[in-house]
Amino acid sequence: MKEGFVLPESEIISDEDINLINKYTKRELNKQEVYVFSLVLCDNEIDRDYERFTSESLEALAKLFEGKTGILDHDAKSEKQLARIFSCKIQTLKIKNSLGENYKRLIAKAYIPKTKNSEEIIMQIDSGIKKEISIRCRVEKKTCSICGDNINICHHIKNKNYFNGKNQVLCHAILENPIDAYEWSFVAVPAQVAAGVIKTFSNSNSNYNQEYNNSLDIIEKIKHESNKKGMKNLYNIIKNMENEIKIGREYINNMRESVSKNLLFFNQNLNNNTVKKITDSLDYEDLKNLQKNFSKNNLIKSQLAPDFDKTGANEFLEFKI
Repeated sequence: MKEGFVLPESEIISDEDINLINKYTKRELNKQEVYVFSLVLCDNEIDRDYERFTSESLEALAKLFEGKTGILDHDAKSEKQLARIFSCKIQTLKIKNSLGENYKRLIAKAYIPKTKNSEEIIMQIDSGIKKEISIRCRVEKKTCSICGDNINICHHIKNKNYFNGKNQVLCHAILENPIDAYEWSFVAVPAQVAAGVIKTFSNSNSNYNQEYNNSLDIIEKIKHESNKKGMKNLYNIIKNMENEIKIGREYINNMRESVSKNLLFFNQNLNNNTVKKITDSLDYEDLKNLQKNFSKNNLIKSQLAPDFDKTGANEFLEFKI
């Protein structure tokens, strides 16, 4: 779940609550001066972008989100700040998620000072108008559920089923090692892509990954603002790039399958598992060289074979079907 919601239960402010709240105030407030409500931030289920937090990630986020500000529509202007989280904990329900694990969700408690200016937002929360929320955080690793590698560079595709030797399993990204939590926000339409968790890949030891990380932030912002003037064309370009990446991954998967068949044909002492380990470790250039060698010997050809007689900038853009 990438978006959360305000829990409908009414809140009774305890002594512990007011003590925790006063850790964030300049002067001590009493129970009559604050409005308290609970909300679900995220959980360990596979979300609509085929990504999920682990239980360990939820534990880390519980610490990171303590003290974080609640705003409107992810607008970081000071006048948009409405509330602050003062407590976070993991709640385990007596149900299973889609993977058969215990379903866990991150529950937060937040407070709003009772003032003339906050009367409207408090009424909107009580009446269910302000209910849906989303969060912004950063994770260090996005791991492929199939192979365990970085899902941004492996050949598996999210929302595609793969055979694990026993069953067909859904490929998704496992979000690990949260390193920062920015804020949480009331949103009008959390079903929109931009209303979910904005997650980026980070590795402080790699300049490349940092640049990649920044690029993802920019792409998410462009998607979010695609309805604004001058952004439509850029958004369409990005969508076309995403489609081309998907086609490229499918093409490389096709090459791997073809090379695997040829290896099994050429050496019958090999088994499927050994061949899969070999081909999964090969990059595009290795696969291409093997495919060319097999083609010269009239072995099994890939269904999508690039025209290797072509050279130059368009070498990989032309295919024979």
